[in-house]
Amino acid sequence: MKKDFDFDDIGKRTPYRVPEGFFEEMQCNVRKHTYGNHQRKRRVWTIISTSIAVAAMLTGFFFFPSRHWQDAGDISGMNILETENCTAVTSTEKWIREISDEELEELVSFSESDIFLN
Repeated sequence: MKKDFDFDDIGKRTPYRVPEGFFEEMQCNVRKHTYGNHQRKRRVWTIISTSIAVAAMLTGFFFFPSRHWQDAGDISGMNILETENCTAVTSTEKWIREISDEELEELVSFSESDIFLN
């Protein structure tokens, strides 16, 4: 008995029949069941979070206007340091000259044993 199967004998006909528009309708049903509420929930969250952000910005803008509209020429509340005659090098040198030799030797020994500096 010969059991060779040849597709050419059958042809391109399928033995199953489906109604018109079956696959399109099935695709719509699958999308409805899988994506149905997720898009709506995401849209609601987007709207809510955007409105909260806008409300927070407006609240900050209206309740703290002095920070935004302050005159540029008004420096009465600011402390300005004069740094023309002061440098870090001169203050460090002055500090080193003022400490005793014993304190200076102790600082050197601490800096040699410091794991972060070496």
